[in-house]
Amino acid sequence: MNILRYQDWMRPQVIEMFAQEYGVDPVQFERQFIEFYESPFQKDHCVRIVAEENGKVGGFQSFFYWPLTHEGKTIRAFQSGNSLVHPDFRGKGLFAKMLDWIHLPENNIALDVLIGFPVEASYNSFIRNKWQNPFNLQWYIKPMRPVSSLFSQPSKKLSKKFGPRAPKKMALSPDAFYVEQNVEFDRYRFQFQQGHYHRFEYSESSGHALFEFKIQTRKKYIKELVIGKVCPTSTDKSFIQRAFKSFMKEVNRTTAVAFVSIAINDHSEQQQTIIEELGFKKIDRKIYFIAKGPMADKITDWSNWWLGRADIDTW
Repeated sequence: MNILRYQDWMRPQVIEMFAQEYGVDPVQFERQFIEFYESPFQKDHCVRIVAEENGKVGGFQSFFYWPLTHEGKTIRAFQSGNSLVHPDFRGKGLFAKMLDWIHLPENNIALDVLIGFPVEASYNSFIRNKWQNPFNLQWYIKPMRPVSSLFSQPSKKLSKKFGPRAPKKMALSPDAFYVEQNVEFDRYRFQFQQGHYHRFEYSESSGHALFEFKIQTRKKYIKELVIGKVCPTSTDKSFIQRAFKSFMKEVNRTTAVAFVSIAINDHSEQQQTIIEELGFKKIDRKIYFIAKGPMADKITDWSNWWLGRADIDTW
């Protein structure tokens, strides 16, 4: 099969391929597909790749623009996602060929780094394709008020307290790597995210910090508050712990949840110390993080990467 850039005539086949694989509603998935890839923020940047032969689409792979920031500069990063090979064409190396396409000089794709958060089933395929796995996002939890949470309505109370998220531009700590926090990127992401998302901001003379979080319910009655990301203007340990304590106090005063969870860089001793000293405990769950490209080849210390669950496209 030929590996080439996606064209609009291929969309019905791509949509049908995903609908059959995952049992999603094709009409709804097509709407999400268009919102995600063809938004003004994304459409001139994202790279969509297909395996095709004689008009038949046999695979799809995308890299969507996901800007990072470090030392005040924007890093041209792309996140891998929506990878799928049609059942009729598996075992032919198509996935690896689609991954390789973006690196071919003749395709002239300008990038600094590719990143990804693969599921277990695809992790080994990326590693065989020479992606690095420099760290993972390790989950931690902190029990809160499990009994009281049975009778609480955290989404309703948090919505009343914090209101809807507002797009925001922040200049983050220059000594670390983050997903860029700016108005355009926020607006793009907000348009296809469904559910109740909230933000809390903490300020003092030494810095400012933004927390993004949401409520999810497990097994019908276990109410969990998930901290998706923490964006500080300083990575000073004491400052971040004060910001965390203020955030936790405000949440606890507003509503009751069974526990709070957060996923952090498992190669960052600083992040682990901050979390553990706040009473969070490590659990047996993690999210793979992978990277490839010119910048990834040069980095020797990944401990200053501050990524979280909200930095994944499926947040």
